[in-house]
Amino acid sequence: MKRILFLMALISPIILRAQGNTPKENKIAVEILHPLNMHEIDFERGLAQHIKDYHKGDLAVNIFEVLTGKRRGEFHFVFRNHFSWTNIHSAFDAAGENSHSEDWTLNVGRHITNEIPLYIYEESDDSYKPSNPSDMKLDMLGLYLIDINIGMEEDFYAAIKKIKEMHQKNNSKNYYQILTNTFGEGNQVIVVFPLIKGWASFEPNPDEAWEKMFKAAFPKEDFKTWAKKFSSTQKSFESMVIKLRPDLSSPL
Repeated sequence: MKRILFLMALISPIILRAQGNTPKENKIAVEILHPLNMHEIDFERGLAQHIKDYHKGDLAVNIFEVLTGKRRGEFHFVFRNHFSWTNIHSAFDAAGENSHSEDWTLNVGRHITNEIPLYIYEESDDSYKPSNPSDMKLDMLGLYLIDINIGMEEDFYAAIKKIKEMHQKNNSKNYYQILTNTFGEGNQVIVVFPLIKGWASFEPNPDEAWEKMFKAAFPKEDFKTWAKKFSSTQKSFESMVIKLRPDLSSPL
């Protein structure tokens, strides 16, 4: 945590200048926590108490546990509110207060690895979200982590816009959120989608197959040609399932 606070202190003059006069509250701050082996129980107990004491209001957080893949067992510390760069600066200033920082070190820091990656994502206008936020339940989520090939960003985002149009034209209920990495390593995009039915959400539904929806939305275009071009824009692809941990998160 101290390393993150030092880094934020260094870059804060830069981000405040870059933000301009019309700050947008469209950024999500995420920290990745890795409990030490045999420290899992103490980690969860300490984290729950720390969040109860220090993460309320503007500092409220959701804690997600990774259930699948090579990241299984890591925790995502996600600030619940969308921030502007100024908000992010203020949030990390608050986290740097002596009592807050000392409590983190005592109750959480000694139970996790020293590496705490910080990522800041912006929500993209290419997200496909329902008018009713309750239709994007947070209990269980699927994530696709996509690294874009350098130089192919334009083609990638053109495809993302087409995917949104395809869903809109089919009145699909398969909602998703697009997050772009604005601070942290790599040229990464995250697709977040609710698993309304839990694991059963992955059961195939022929009516929701992309090829069928694509043909309905763009009858004069060839799906396989488009899909091949879209795939070529992606350097790597990773998927995972995460679960909200209400017992560790800030109260609603």
